Amino acid sequence: MQPYFIRSTIFNICFYILTAISCVVLLPTLFLPRNIFLGVVTGFCRSTAFLEKYILGLTYEIRGQEHLPISGSYIVAAKHQSAYETLKLHLLFHDPAVVLKKELLKIPLWGKYLAKSDVIAIDRSSPKAAIKSIQDGAKHIAAQGRPIVIFPQGTRVATHISAKDKPYKIGIIRMQDATALPIIPMALNTGVFYPRQKWCKKPGRVIFEFMPPIMPSDNRSETLKKIEMSVETKSSLLMEEGIKSIPSKPKAIKMLAALILILCIAYTVIWFGAAHFTKKAITGFLNDIAKNPSITQFQISPPKITGFPMKMHLSLPAQTLKTTAHEEITIEFIHAQSWPMMGVPIDIQTGTISIAQSRWSQPLAFDSLDAQIIFKNDILTIKHATLIAKQTQGHVSGQVDFNASPYPVINLGLGLENFESFLTELTQRKIVKPKAAMFAAVALKSLEKDGMVRTTLTSDKHKIYLGPIKIAELPPQ
Repeated sequence: MQPYFIRSTIFNICFYILTAISCVVLLPTLFLPRNIFLGVVTGFCRSTAFLEKYILGLTYEIRGQEHLPISGSYIVAAKHQSAYETLKLHLLFHDPAVVLKKELLKIPLWGKYLAKSDVIAIDRSSPKAAIKSIQDGAKHIAAQGRPIVIFPQGTRVATHISAKDKPYKIGIIRMQDATALPIIPMALNTGVFYPRQKWCKKPGRVIFEFMPPIMPSDNRSETLKKIEMSVETKSSLLMEEGIKSIPSKPKAIKMLAALILILCIAYTVIWFGAAHFTKKAITGFLNDIAKNPSITQFQISPPKITGFPMKMHLSLPAQTLKTTAHEEITIEFIHAQSWPMMGVPIDIQTGTISIAQSRWSQPLAFDSLDAQIIFKNDILTIKHATLIAKQTQGHVSGQVDFNASPYPVINLGLGLENFESFLTELTQRKIVKPKAAMFAAVALKSLEKDGMVRTTLTSDKHKIYLGPIKIAELPPQ
């Protein structure tokens, strides 16, 4: 395994996730004023610097800031060794305009952010078009008083590639000709720690160093040579210094601490994300119930979610629902708890459940419902559910598959204990007629074994069966 592979992998995954989420979530900033947009961009750059520091152990230092003009526009001639320096430009300068190839503006989403940043995009269709686009862009940015950042070698170069292998291009001199701005050479050693096209990064201290400004001159080739010598010489020295700052061995304790930190952050995001979407889904479900034309009264009480960092606890206060058929259902409370992860069982408990109807002498009351369910891939698995009414207990287990169309597939096992007292109560409250209760008692007694009535509730397309008996037939679709 390569040195620093684990921490590099953790960093890369976090960075790609952060970038992907930011590109989508921050889309509204494309329509906001530039000052707000720039604040968001700077925040993203600070976030990546945070990940680099606490996962990779990679920090940076700025030297020679006294060479930067206090105000106004200027040109920065920067060494380009990796993506690292591009992620720091908005931390090194205020509202920089980066010179880049026009094709980058066509990258989905990312290109939109580049365009909003007001960069200088080079048209490389011909040398003449390239020079014109770079000079026009430089004049435009100079008029705004913003710094211009250009990579004179035109692309990222590995640490072992010299200026002889990849010479400095005349474009930077053309920009100075068009604007008469000073050129500030910027040396760096980013490639030592954050190599181009490499998975593994190294801990240490990146150094950015600015050199004295180079003013316009009639001798263009001499100016270009001066820029090249200044940047290359200093970058070589910084790379040597950077290599010495790399720890000889990865520090296991720091790596473990970084891993724990990332896992804690990820868990926190997952927990509160699950809480948000759960609350939104349940509130939406309650709103749908309230909008049903058959519902005459239903007070919506949003759920309360607590428990972080342990199991998520969801509480709903008393719920009362009245219908146009003069029915009233009241649930004293509903509690649910689970770890905020897909496929983990959810435990549900309720208080007293009361059902009333105008023709009944008294409401029918169930003491409680205690259930454990799993909902995954639109399949509801009831591991167990127990409904208690005094001495009587009803048990349910099995699955309901909502993937089927047009009706879900039901395959549930039912159990009933001490049904006699429950039938007696139904008769006394005029919910069931005595004769019907007597026939039901005989039928249930024939299914009883070891004190438990066992049967099934299943479906076949639009037909529903209790055991072998069809009890309902939904309209076929």
